[in-house]
Amino acid sequence: MKKIVAVLVASGTALLASCGGGAGDAGNSSTLLAGGASEQPAYLGTWQAACDGHERQVLVVALKGDGSGALELTPTTETYFEAGCGGALLATESMSATISAAPDGIADILLKLPHNAGLSDVRIDKRTLSIPAFSFAVTGAGVEYLLKDGQQQWCISHDGGASCVLDEGARPAQSIAGGLFLRDNQLYTVVKVGDSYVHDTLYRKK
Repeated sequence: MKKIVAVLVASGTALLASCGGGAGDAGNSSTLLAGGASEQPAYLGTWQAACDGHERQVLVVALKGDGSGALELTPTTETYFEAGCGGALLATESMSATISAAPDGIADILLKLPHNAGLSDVRIDKRTLSIPAFSFAVTGAGVEYLLKDGQQQWCISHDGGASCVLDEGARPAQSIAGGLFLRDNQLYTVVKVGDSYVHDTLYRKK
């Protein structure tokens, strides 16, 4: 979801590499759990991505309460004191608004998945990802809000040094095409770049 947020912030600019060639994987097709209200619960809950250094992406998926079948996606980034996401939780980066993921049908696509050299044949639950005007904030006991290099930044000190996040203020409302699918009790997010979809983030249930 971090990449989806990045694409939203960049107004749809392609931040991800396009899929390369490779052998098909039709025998490993995903099971679609999408479209009807009775199937929506498969997506709901709290998911987390693999740790990346000191950071971990967390995604909370809830059903929007307007009967539209849309989901509400709330991504956050957690920063820990130790590499491998160990030790104390120092900071949480969050958005001031949730991402709405409205249903937009289904699609059978070839997709390059993590740790797979070839392409996999998957069926995705297409979603229109929209977010109203928003801003980011970083909170937590390990956060300092500083003026650094002429810009306001949130800085977090950990055992590897420090990392800082720019405060870029309010962002305009944006929308992109994306999608979700489940495989082996894992949640995959995809984003449309040009005429094709590319893998965004892999989450496991927390």
